[in-house]
Amino acid sequence: MFKNLLVIAFFLISAMSASAYNVIEIESECIMLEDIFPDINIKDELYCGLDYGEEKVVNRQMAMYIINKYNIQGARPGEVTFRRKGTLLTEDRLQRDVSEILSIMYNGMDVVIDSIRMGREFYFSEEKGYDIDIPKRRFGNVAISVDNGVRKYNYTVSLTAYDEIYVASSSIRKGEDISKNVAKERYDLSRVRGEPISDPEGFIATRNISAGRPVTTSEVMKKPDAFEGTSVMLVYDSGGLSVTTSGELMEDATIGKNVRVKNTSSGKIVRGTYRQGRKVFVNAQ
Repeated sequence: MFKNLLVIAFFLISAMSASAYNVIEIESECIMLEDIFPDINIKDELYCGLDYGEEKVVNRQMAMYIINKYNIQGARPGEVTFRRKGTLLTEDRLQRDVSEILSIMYNGMDVVIDSIRMGREFYFSEEKGYDIDIPKRRFGNVAISVDNGVRKYNYTVSLTAYDEIYVASSSIRKGEDISKNVAKERYDLSRVRGEPISDPEGFIATRNISAGRPVTTSEVMKKPDAFEGTSVMLVYDSGGLSVTTSGELMEDATIGKNVRVKNTSSGKIVRGTYRQGRKVFVNAQ
């Protein structure tokens, strides 16, 4: 009844005070002719695409067009504002929802929301809710996306993540076994450049690592079964004939790997498969 009275009063008065502000709330994204004239029984859309909480002004020019188009008798143009119903997303609500998602994304990891910057208001349907997209493995200032089904907005969330990772307990030299020189510490992951190692056993450093520094996968390699410069036995196989001589590895070797070896007698560089017992099997040409 109130809505009917508001619309009738609005369109029958051509001159309105500049301070007057009439708002009609609607559920749909579309303003329908019936929203202005409830008894007209014409289901025409006048404007669509309203976001939740968004307002649209039907001005005098548009009102005159509607009156003339539908030949509505006794109405004179005025101005009215429509607003689609929606719930305003507060910072507290967003922080609570983001925290819930982070707890699932990083189970067992301590992720702290330091701040949230909401540059614009965001409305959503309380019934349908809204979606949040958070990039994985991103910390510091992170752009997250919120989607109410009509529009997407980006907000900046400052995240600090802490996890138990391996840190050098003392200086580690290049080529040194890291397993006895690391210890787990709670560390701010935004200060880590690279992927922290998950297990130090069987790895050596590929560069010097200072004490207190996180150890990442880019700074280690699997410990080889034999290092470059190691003396080996070269085994030449040709049918049923096997010839052996001494050689020297020209690169690190692991069992089953094809490596370069220097024949110490001839000085020739050959390739062969490294096997247990420091043997390299070379196929005779």
